[in-house]
This record gives sequence, C-alpha cells and structure tokens, in this order.
Amino acid sequence: MVLPKEGTSLVYDHKLSSVGPGQASGTNMVHDFSGVDLAMKLHYLRGVYFFSGKAIEGITNMRIKETLFYFFNEYFHTCGRFRRSDSGRPFIKCNDCGARFIEAHCDKTIAEWLEMEDWPSMQKMLVSQQVIGPELSFSPPLLLQGHLEEV
Repeated sequence: MVLPKEGTSLVYDHKLSSVGPGQASGTNMVHDFSGVDLAMKLHYLRGVYFFSGKAIEGITNMRIKETLFYFFNEYFHTCGRFRRSDSGRPFIKCNDCGARFIEAHCDKTIAEWLEMEDWPSMQKMLVSQQVIGPELSFSPPLLLQGHLEEV
C-alpha cells in the first residue's frame, strides 16, 4: 500500500508492508494474556530513535527487515493477530501474519528536526498513529516505522 505524497507534510510517501518470522511458528499456537496484561488494557508505547553517521552505515530498510525475520523467530507472538475466545477473553493467535513495517520519506535531517521550535509537537509524525481496531482480527500488536536518510 502506498499513500500519496502530501504536499505540506514533512513525512510523506508511506509504504506499508508486513514482516514475519523466517520460520512458521506452528499450527493453532496462541499467546494468552495474563491478568496483569488485561488490567493494563491497550497501552501504546511509541518511541523515536535517531541514528546517524557510522551507527547506520550500510543499513537499509531491507536489511532491517532481514534482521527482523530472525528476531521474530524467537518472538513470534508479536506477529500474530488479536482474537477473542468464546468467553470474550482476548488472546493473540500466532498465525505469522507479521508485524506492520511502515516506510516513509522525509527531506529534513536529524539536526533540522531537532532545531525546529515546535519539535515536541512534530515528533508524532515520525511514529505510526494507528491504533488497534476497528476490526480486532486485522490489528497487529506491533508497528514499526522507519525513515532512512538517503546519502
């Protein structure tokens, strides 16, 4: 899925794909939530990490996806989808649908972002604002959004 370039947005040309484990997790595997998980409800953790220079030398979005294949072999429940049991209790069906990986472009450098006066209010452009729903069965537990400066 490719969203059109937005004329006034600093972050544009979003591309959505899925990244799953390199190996299938098996059939009918589920991850049940603990009582504490359910008590915490649906809290979202959003983080913005900046890397520049030698820290990202040679890293591309494809290289990040390749690395995630191995990561998701161990943490395959992050690639499942939310479901509800007959009793209404939510669980994750580990069906290897994959985590959502969002690629986007931005013409500003890290230094330019940090120099902006309204930086705190603008940072939400750098992370996905998608929330779980409206259809629970299509909602991934993990969304990753990457912006790589092309040098």
